[in-house]
Amino acid sequence: MRRWLILAGAVSVLAGAPGAVQAADLPMPQTPLPPATAPAFVPDPGRPWWRFFTDGEWYFEFGSDKEFWSNPDIHVSQPALGNNFTIYDVKGHDSPTGAGEAPQYNIRLGRFFNENWGVELNIDHSKYYTDIGQTAQVSGLIAGVPVSGPRQLDNFFFNEQLHNGANHVMLDAVYRYPLLGQTNETNSLAAIGKVGIGVMLPHTSDIILGNPNNVGLKTWSNLIGINSGWWQLNGWTTGIEVGLRYVVFKPFYLELTNKVAYSSFGNLPAFQGTMSQAMWMEEIVLTLGFTYDGTSAHPFWW
Repeated sequence: MRRWLILAGAVSVLAGAPGAVQAADLPMPQTPLPPATAPAFVPDPGRPWWRFFTDGEWYFEFGSDKEFWSNPDIHVSQPALGNNFTIYDVKGHDSPTGAGEAPQYNIRLGRFFNENWGVELNIDHSKYYTDIGQTAQVSGLIAGVPVSGPRQLDNFFFNEQLHNGANHVMLDAVYRYPLLGQTNETNSLAAIGKVGIGVMLPHTSDIILGNPNNVGLKTWSNLIGINSGWWQLNGWTTGIEVGLRYVVFKPFYLELTNKVAYSSFGNLPAFQGTMSQAMWMEEIVLTLGFTYDGTSAHPFWW
């Protein structure tokens, strides 16, 4: 018994000696760390204007169209020449290929706030030419003399060309309704509706009683004006557009729509005077577009 007590005491002394390994000194098992992941992009909540451009679905479209115009009544005022008359029910046509000028084209730049609702800047470079050789009713004063009756509209009496063009610049509210597949995925189809209001930016070339108008050269100093310039900020427009959007191969899609717009022009330039008119336009628009989902979501090609 004494021998066992002596042995136990020796072990106790050795355990407390310097350099002895204590149970607390042994390494503890560690929990494995999770694999490293890239930090997610979090929009800055203090900069909503920045999130508007980076956190959302954007799209851009470019295409062409076929246009159909109503027959407007065109009023001519040339006080210095004694002319103040109206030409009724004037027939006109478009020019899809441009007839020596830039062809008719359509631009859309938009942003969706969710799957259904968005906003769009909508530009239509549309064209209107009066039909040469038609007969129209004319009433009013020509050279101070009252007139009332049919006249032939030729290259001398009256010829109006909005060839560069009858430009619609509109801000639209957009509604999208998915019909087939997941929105914006390849082979998906959605219905599109747009309604908006905006301004007209026409370029007018006309001949009235042998006198052509002159809006000046297409220079930076004469590019856009209100009562002068190559293009005039002149008139207003409103319209509605409906159609289909088909995603051919994400992010590229085709959009086919039918648009109806009503436009009113005032103070269009004429020789020593002005013209005014209001008319309806219907156009069938085909555009090619692509979408971009912003930097806060996955890239559009995923």
